This record gives sequence, C-alpha cells and structure tokens, in this order.
Amino acid sequence: MRITSITGKIIYIVGAFGLILALNFFVIDPLVNAALDVLIVAVLNVAYVLVGTRTFRGSEENREDPRPWWRATARPAAGFWLGAVLGVLAFISGVGALASKPESAFVPAVACIAYALLAAYYLHSSYRLRTLDTAP
Repeated sequence: MRITSITGKIIYIVGAFGLILALNFFVIDPLVNAALDVLIVAVLNVAYVLVGTRTFRGSEENREDPRPWWRATARPAAGFWLGAVLGVLAFISGVGALASKPESAFVPAVACIAYALLAAYYLHSSYRLRTLDTAP
C-alpha cells in the first residue's frame, strides 16, 4: 500500500494520531502507571511516523519498490523542514525537562528523546537526498 495523495496523507496523519490518542485515553492510561504510559505513547508515535515514511510516496518516486531504510521524504526540503521543527520541539522539551523538578521531568525528557530521534532521522534523510542530487 502506498499513500500518494495529499488527502490520503492527511487522513493517515489525523487518523493515526486520533487512534493513538483514543488508545491512550481508553486503554493504556487506565491500565498502566503514568511513566509507562508516556513510554508506550512515545513508542507508538515514533512507530506511526516510521510507518508513514515507509508508505508515503512523492509524485516522482517509484511506487513499487520499497524506499531505502534511510529515506524519510520524497525531497530534501520536506525533511529539512520536518527535522527543524522536530529539533525545535526536542530543544523545548529538553529545556522543560531541565527546568522541571526531578519528579516531573520524565515526561518532557521522553518527549525530548523521541523528538530528537525523529529530527535526526529526517535531517539524515534530507542530507543523503541532497548529496544524491549533487553527486557528479
């Protein structure tokens, strides 16, 4: 399955986010403590982004073959923008974790790590895509 239309991509993003939110509210939160809840939701969010990067395709991309493991977007600019936004969110979460009392710093620390990992993934992908575009 490949998602190529803007509408399909928006439906995937909103639907997956809504599903994770509903799972968290109705299933995960009542069953586990807050620390484990944060970890589970962070893993689910990273997984849904990674599944999206595997199924989304740009208009000029091959739709039959799988993407290379490192490729997150169709074009470098998209990955640089997403990586920058995620990097800013990681920074904000990191500052929040450092500014919090130790007992309440876990949630922003987990968010910081998740955002930083995704930012690194998108930035690495865009760097490699850009080097492919400029190779001799």
